[in-house]
Formats: sequence, C-alpha cells, structure tokens
Amino acid sequence: MRAISLAGLAVLLAACASMREYPFEQRRVAAVMPFAYTAAQKEFAPHASSLADSLAGALLRTGRLRLVERARVDSLLSEAALGQTGAVDGATAAKIGKQLGAQVVVLGTLTSISVREEGRSVKFAEKTNRWVETEAEARLVDVETGELLGSGKALGKAESAEKHAFGGKIGELATPDALIQQSLQGMGEKLAKDLARTVPPKR
Repeated sequence: MRAISLAGLAVLLAACASMREYPFEQRRVAAVMPFAYTAAQKEFAPHASSLADSLAGALLRTGRLRLVERARVDSLLSEAALGQTGAVDGATAAKIGKQLGAQVVVLGTLTSISVREEGRSVKFAEKTNRWVETEAEARLVDVETGELLGSGKALGKAESAEKHAFGGKIGELATPDALIQQSLQGMGEKLAKDLARTVPPKR
C-alpha cells in the first residue's frame, strides 16, 4: 500500500497547480544540490539522486522558480571535487549557487529507509510480506543572506507480497530497490509544494 495514493498524488498536483504562478521574469533562479544520504543502509544511497531529480522537476512545474540545469550543477561540483553524496554543506552550496547565477539553493536529505520482511505459514500456504518506509526533507536557502526561506518533509511507504500454495505462486515479491522507488513517488511533489509556497517573487 502506498503512503501517497494516486488520489492523494492528484490532490498534491492540483495544489501545486492552484498556487499562483509568477511571471517568468519574477521567478527566482534556483539550483538543486545533490541530496545527502544519511540512512543506515549505504547500498540504497543512489536513490537520493533520483529524489533530487524528482524534486527539481516538481519545483519547475510550480511556476514559481527557474532552475539551473542539473548538468551545470554537477559540472561545477565535479570541478570543485564536491560531487560525492552529502559533501555539499550550506555554505558551500551558497558559494556554488552564486557561481551558477542562482538566487536560491535547494538542499535535501534522504534521511531514512526502512526495509522489513515477514514470512508466515498457514496450513498449506506460505506468505511473505515486504514493507519499505522512506523519509526525506528539503530546505530552500537564500544565496545572498543565508536566510532559510522554507523547508519541507515527506514520507513514503510501499508494500509487496508473495504467496505460495499447493505448488503455485500468487504475486511477485518486489525487490527492496523497486519498493524504495515506489515509496519515493509523490515525495518530490510534496517537498516542492512545501518549498514553493514560501518563495517570494523577484522584485
């Protein structure tokens, strides 16, 4: 079961769409930094990058920000040897943001990934359930002043089950990576909504 259902995602999208868009020239330029990863299971760290991409796209769709291309951000971070996940702190992000011509930077962290599995046997059947829960946060910082303009937090859940009975199998137990990706769906939209509503137009 997803924490953010299709209906819930539709509500989030509608909320983003209902926010008043700014004229293009009044939209601040934002640079989304690589997401840090602080969850215990290091093998799942690559998922932080996909969440950052999802957030970037969602921020653009709010009509309140312009975004620096991800390739430019990655290139400048690579030149400064700061491309590793979690290597960009607030001060460094502000410096990189200025070099990119951004007025604000977006910093995020994939803070938690929990994978649980349970197997049960009932008479002639065996059932295995796997659950994943994820948590992330993001914040929007003014490059010039260092002021925190906004922050957001999002949670995600996903579940898969597989049942064996009488020599047959019902369902397919999804891999942890597949469930993590599923749990991240909608989290970028939620974070974008939290951040974009706090962005003032450029005067």
